[in-house]
Amino acid sequence: GKMRSACGLAAEALALACEVAKVGVTTDEVDRRTSEFVISRGAYPVGINYYGFPRGLCASPNEVALHGVPNTRPLEEGDIINFDVTVYLNGAFGDCSAMVCVGDVDPAARFLVDATKQCLDEAVELVGPGLKLNQIGHFCHDFARKRGLHVVSQFCGHFIGSELHMLPNVSHVPNSLALELLPGMTFTIEPIFVEGSAEITDALEDGWTILSKNGDWSAQ
Repeated sequence: GKMRSACGLAAEALALACEVAKVGVTTDEVDRRTSEFVISRGAYPVGINYYGFPRGLCASPNEVALHGVPNTRPLEEGDIINFDVTVYLNGAFGDCSAMVCVGDVDPAARFLVDATKQCLDEAVELVGPGLKLNQIGHFCHDFARKRGLHVVSQFCGHFIGSELHMLPNVSHVPNSLALELLPGMTFTIEPIFVEGSAEITDALEDGWTILSKNGDWSAQ
């Protein structure tokens, strides 16, 4: 029950973030609206001061692969952006993310966003008791390769519950962790697809923002 409530609230907050994100709106504003909503429901927006992170959610546009910090740049027509929302409610964590296409987005970017979402949806369909955890990584990697896209290997999904990041990690590339899935396990699947190369940078000066190395756009 607690996990369903926390994850449900995270999903509601994420839907709000996606609704607010339009041309001319800053990611700061998206963050403010989302964090206020989470707090109004008696929960905590986990991003705030998470290992020093300055905001409530991650906002990662275009070539930002992950952990983008909300800022005062207004969203522009043609941007694609990932919002990653995490909440803490009654002792449990909920964590989810989604892409938004801002205004009119070019076909290549739309293809990237749609492929990433389709991969997630099909991976979720695949999951059930008896599946081996590493089948998720094999599936995501093959899915991307068939579409000429690349998967970031350094960042993973994770088990989640009374802590945000619990072991084992959920890799989106081929791996040897053949853990059998059992009823009651909760974990995230969050592949990052990149158009050109899956190489990513170290965190920028803000200590958080990670870009694709060649400036290729990414979706999660």
